[in-house]
Amino acid sequence: MIGRTLGKYRIIEHLGSGGMAEVYKAYHPGLDRYVAIKVLHSFLADEEDFLTRFRREARVVAMLRHPNIIQVYDFDFDAETNAYYMVMEFIDGPTLKARLQEMARKDQILPLEEAVHIVTAVAGALDYAHQRGMVHRDVKPANIMFTQDGQVILTDFGIAKMVNTTALTASGAMVGTPAYMAPEQGMGQAGDERADIYSLGIILYQLVTGHLPFDADTPLGIILKHINDLLPPPTAFNPDLPPAIEAVIMRALAKSPDDRYQTAGEFAADLERAMAGEPIEPIPPELTMASATLEGATATYPHGQVRQWEAATLPGVPAYRPPATTPPPSATSTARPKRRWIAVLITALALILLGCAALLITGAPRRLLATLLSQAMTPTPGTVGTPAPTYDAIATQVAAALATYEATTGVTPTPSPTPTSTPTSPPTPTPDLTATAIAACVFDVEVINDHPVRPSVLVPGQQFVKRWEIKNTGTCAWPKDIELVFISGDELETVEAPEIESLSPGETAEIEITLRAPTGYGIYTSVWQLRDSEGNPIGGELEIACRVGSMPTPRPTTTSTATSTPEFTPTPIEPLHFSAPVVVDWHNIPENKWWAQVGLTAWGGDGNYRYYLNIVSDETEFFNGTFEIEWQRCKSWWGTVIVRSGDGQEARWEGAIPYPDPDTCP
Repeated sequence: MIGRTLGKYRIIEHLGSGGMAEVYKAYHPGLDRYVAIKVLHSFLADEEDFLTRFRREARVVAMLRHPNIIQVYDFDFDAETNAYYMVMEFIDGPTLKARLQEMARKDQILPLEEAVHIVTAVAGALDYAHQRGMVHRDVKPANIMFTQDGQVILTDFGIAKMVNTTALTASGAMVGTPAYMAPEQGMGQAGDERADIYSLGIILYQLVTGHLPFDADTPLGIILKHINDLLPPPTAFNPDLPPAIEAVIMRALAKSPDDRYQTAGEFAADLERAMAGEPIEPIPPELTMASATLEGATATYPHGQVRQWEAATLPGVPAYRPPATTPPPSATSTARPKRRWIAVLITALALILLGCAALLITGAPRRLLATLLSQAMTPTPGTVGTPAPTYDAIATQVAAALATYEATTGVTPTPSPTPTSTPTSPPTPTPDLTATAIAACVFDVEVINDHPVRPSVLVPGQQFVKRWEIKNTGTCAWPKDIELVFISGDELETVEAPEIESLSPGETAEIEITLRAPTGYGIYTSVWQLRDSEGNPIGGELEIACRVGSMPTPRPTTTSTATSTPEFTPTPIEPLHFSAPVVVDWHNIPENKWWAQVGLTAWGGDGNYRYYLNIVSDETEFFNGTFEIEWQRCKSWWGTVIVRSGDGQEARWEGAIPYPDPDTCP
């Protein structure tokens, strides 16, 4: 692929491989921009309805606008290579996985403040996505990246829903990563937003202790531990960890989704309270144990590293046993191990059958299934009283059977590497992008308020003003001669360019640009960026979205004619428009959030309006032009409103609804 062109993008470097995609660094000459391209494996395209799922999920992911979620620019199909691909923001920085590996080599852990900052940033991104119907399903350190100025970025949204799990099983890949997989995912369920919260809880556990809570020699062994084993308390490995932080982790890692935090926002809010020294009510310890339906004997497992499927970033731990006293002998005590072993066997055999199904589908001889089952069920010869096989022992026997099959047939049924959107090694710096005369300074900007274009519908050729309130979040004062530069999208005529003053770190200012609307009807999106005199970017992209339509016109009146058969002239249907959403009512609510009722008014079309939030579906429809939002206090809510009329017209608004009382915010 190196040197080839996909659409508008020239492939220049291979960044990494995964079970679902190959990742490349590419260059867009027209925009003078580097991007990351994720090329999905060709076998996925053979799935039924894949194209429909790919387009649907890619479109939804591309609508996500959050500072901690990677930006998706484009998605398409390349006929020459028969490949579907997604184009996204190129992050020239390390992954959390790489940082954890570096800390492990030094036998260190991250400072608590930094660990909590990373997790709350990811939790904010997940909460934003969950409210828009998006579940990640593979939250792990390899999918968390850092920009050069330290901003946390969550990657790989939407990939899990694009592919069919049956096809993945047949190919050896897996949706989710065992070391970070929620118990319900390990049991074959898709998992909802609470599965993402569990995975993020594992990451927090790892950051503050230097250990994964569960480890084994096989993926199956790790999955079974997540399902059945008691969670070792984080203070067993880091006695200095504040009790409130431990309480947050234990709740996030409850076995049952109903016992965890129900939203990522709740998770982040409790973390912030814990860091502020407020007490957090702990959950009962039994909630981190297996439910009665999954109860099995807890065995002590040999310490080992997960290598092929997720190259574990930090050491795991042996199975944890809480202190206990020896109960007196009873008539029922001898029967308990037998009942537990039956539960263990049923659970293990179910998972083995799922694993073997792929081999049978892809043509492996049926005798392999018999070999797997017989080896898994055959006890090791020994004296009377030999302990029943552990989960890892069963999984190891399955692996041995697979090895035997490989040796006798020459076929290697090994799993593909875990999908990752991150480079396996730091990308080679590009001189024309990274060279800077002020290497010691970090120049950055934060948009505090993104004012929508007024009026919401422009007439062709109308002048309008776009405003942003910005803040210098870098380490140095900005250089002189900062300019707002058009970089992509629809190029709009500039009537009056803004004068941008040099801001010191922490200072804020309002910038405005006067533009002229295009002469044709439609929705236009123009992307701009602050740059210094040498063309170096400052901060991220600034988007200008506007709609051009017609002004309401009087409806023509009918006139009588002298003909015997009346003739009627149909009234022209006006293009569909609606006003920008405005806050009708609002108040602060618990958990450091604010609630608002938002309203809008539609006109044009045939008058039969249907309203949707973010995507068009029965679940996202709202009525009478009003909807409710909940968001983090002092933060602007971002979203998309879609209005459809009965004649097939559609209108969209995308933007921010600011917190109504900013003066009370820090």
